[in-house]
Amino acid sequence: MNKTRMAAVPALAGLILLLTSCLNLPLKTEYTPPAFYLENPQPVVLAELSLNERLAFEEGWKSLKQGNIARARKEFGRLSRENAFFNLGEGYCRFYEQQLAEAEAFFLEALRLNPELISARVGLAIIYERQTNQEKEFLQLREILKKIPDHNWAKPRYEDLRSRMTGSLMQEARNWLNQNRPDQAREALLKALFYSPELTEAHLQLARLYRSQKKYPQALTHYQTLYTLLPREKQVLKEYAETLEANDDLSLSLDIYEKLRELSPGDKQIQDRVEYLKNSLGIIELPSMYNEIAGSQAITRQDLAAILAVKFNQFLPQATAPPIIVDISTSWASRFIIRVVAVRLMDKYDNHTFEPTRQITRAELADAFSRLIGYLKGKGKKLVPIVPPEKIQINDLPADNYYYQPAVTMISYQLMELAGQKRFNPDLPVSGIEALRIADILLNLVK
Repeated sequence: MNKTRMAAVPALAGLILLLTSCLNLPLKTEYTPPAFYLENPQPVVLAELSLNERLAFEEGWKSLKQGNIARARKEFGRLSRENAFFNLGEGYCRFYEQQLAEAEAFFLEALRLNPELISARVGLAIIYERQTNQEKEFLQLREILKKIPDHNWAKPRYEDLRSRMTGSLMQEARNWLNQNRPDQAREALLKALFYSPELTEAHLQLARLYRSQKKYPQALTHYQTLYTLLPREKQVLKEYAETLEANDDLSLSLDIYEKLRELSPGDKQIQDRVEYLKNSLGIIELPSMYNEIAGSQAITRQDLAAILAVKFNQFLPQATAPPIIVDISTSWASRFIIRVVAVRLMDKYDNHTFEPTRQITRAELADAFSRLIGYLKGKGKKLVPIVPPEKIQINDLPADNYYYQPAVTMISYQLMELAGQKRFNPDLPVSGIEALRIADILLNLVK
């Protein structure tokens, strides 16, 4: 009985095989879909193909997604070898077969033929990720995002990779700085900025590094970027202004200091730098009262001090040790008075008063401008009298009078004139127009 059953088994198997063969029923093949991300080509790019080419590619792509590589390759093979889509499809077939180098070559060729093929860049990014080649992976992801900024697959990978690479480079830079290896630190910081161009820490470290080496133009490149990114960061503004000043960019330095003054209105150091730079640039903020001098028939001591300080601002230093003057706190020209008294163009009195509102006489005006001429000559300015002093005769000022020599000096430079009968009229008041005219003539002689 058992022998009969055993003999029947091969006969049954043979019968099934015979029936299958006769009915031509194929055995079902199981395919394994790709384990990697497949980016469908953009319809606008596919539209460049002819109808037959597009049908062939779409059938091949469908088979590729199913894992039927043989059929996919057959369909892709209907395309020209010079067709970007053939290279794209063959690249993914090679990738499926774990032939990474060959897949890379096909993807690169596809991009050479059609740079718009994002699918090829996706394939390259995946290959470089598997090869842990972060730099190449980053570049491909970045190129994808240039085309599609919100690409769902590329964007999170790009952000994660950029964060990891930047963090690693910044830690490397910190280590080099701690070891006092500035060249190596600079290289790491520059690489970090390649991946994260708006990284403020990298810009600040580079700016300080270049500044410490007196490479001011390079430092200013990074301070300018920082100013754009952090327009209200006071420490950044301070360093930026200082570096501009060190690089002789005084006008821009003043602009930054004034911005800093707005943020720190009570900071005396900043205020001093603003005043210093304005003085260096010949810039003075004029009170409204200064504009009224021209209409005055009799100017005062404070008016004259303002004319001297404003017109000759570029030649007068800021007072480092301001003189003690007790009666100018309410004067609109107090800061001008301090400057001219500090360099002895005008005097304070023994009781530390200046009498700012007292009217000036012609003699006192001559004294102040005569002192200014001597001061400018002491600074190396070449001033030559037009009329020889020994030929000048003044009938209403004796030679031993204190104001005689200042009057002679003014006449010799043709800054003031004698009236009839060679009279200087030392006690007459001075109009604003006359005082301003004298200042302008002397300023032209200096220049």
